[in-house]
Amino acid sequence: MPQTLSIAEARQIAVAAQGLDHPSQRRATSDDVLHMLHRLGCLQIDTIHVVARSPYLVLWSRLGAYDPAWLDNLLPQRQVFEYWAHAASILPIEHWPLFRSTMLRYARGEIGWWRAWQHAHSALLAEVLETIRQRGPLGAADFAAPPGHRGNGWWEWKPAKRALDLLWSAGELMIDRRINFQRRYELRERVLPAWHDGLMPSEAERQQRLAAIALRAMGVATARQLADYFRQPHAETATALEALVADGLAERATVAGWTAPTYVWPAALQALNGPPPTHTTLLSPFDNLIWDRERTRALWNFDYRLECYLPAPQRRFGYFVLPVLWRGRLIARLDAKAERRSGVFKVKTFYFEADSHPDEALDDIAQAIAACAAWHRTPEIVLEHVEPPALREPLLRALHRAADRRLASSGE
Repeated sequence: MPQTLSIAEARQIAVAAQGLDHPSQRRATSDDVLHMLHRLGCLQIDTIHVVARSPYLVLWSRLGAYDPAWLDNLLPQRQVFEYWAHAASILPIEHWPLFRSTMLRYARGEIGWWRAWQHAHSALLAEVLETIRQRGPLGAADFAAPPGHRGNGWWEWKPAKRALDLLWSAGELMIDRRINFQRRYELRERVLPAWHDGLMPSEAERQQRLAAIALRAMGVATARQLADYFRQPHAETATALEALVADGLAERATVAGWTAPTYVWPAALQALNGPPPTHTTLLSPFDNLIWDRERTRALWNFDYRLECYLPAPQRRFGYFVLPVLWRGRLIARLDAKAERRSGVFKVKTFYFEADSHPDEALDDIAQAIAACAAWHRTPEIVLEHVEPPALREPLLRALHRAADRRLASSGE
């Protein structure tokens, strides 16, 4: 019989599967970063850093204060790689074989515009590969643009930069490391010298492994939601899920109000036997918990849209809005900016959801904001606009209490 779950139970499972149910009781270590990446399956990369770039913020939401260099170091240590997963992502190196078939599709010109560009620029592609072969890892800045070239968008990139990206997509190049967040490309055979394509899993095995990783990370989800986790075809994911059910690695479930076929990771059900979530934190717009906006609405009735790509007059909540997770519920959002030079963490706007019961949550929220600000080394918190306005002073007082607690705990 399928597991029957209420929305509240599905939320609890989802939050626990993502490591967001309870705060860590100890200081994070470098091993925790890799462990969490394995738990999540991937970290989506985004370059916006008005607060922190997304992969770093996703880890902070779960681990608390940690050294972002621990994540950076995993690339040159060959413990992770970057590739297209849920958009461009950081993944455990063990997952590389699961994406090799996609790379070969790029190489054969089966994805989008790649074939035409490949044929038109075959000499450039060969030149870029040979240059890296001779000189070692290089970035886009190491290749000159044609005379008079101007560009800032993808389609206006200089040809060598586009060649690097396409050779990476085709698996001919890998990211050796990042320096100031800029990629350094290296030949695949020098990063993974033992690899050969005879090691590739079958397509059925690949889909089952990706579906299993996604389901373990999500806890409970529909087939469509699971397909979206690694941006895989829906039909193939649905077939893989049925195979996982047959093997006892997944269970069918029904969630109140959901009509689509739904699955649960069996071990994730243990979350229902433990204490309810107690963690309060700020989430990246690209956090694995909420990057599927449809699922976010279905679980929390939280309508979220990243507005930084909209013209300012069209934004409702702000440029880079962070949802607030409080004890398993999404109850607020804030538009923040870490002004590192001045040491100020600016909360430009803070919005409570209509059913948030903020009186119970104010101190927890204030502590989460203070912890995020301290991690950014921007300890001075400036609170500007709050909705509803009557909650500005209570939230401000809670922030002062949080600052006093942090000062007292530091012994200063």
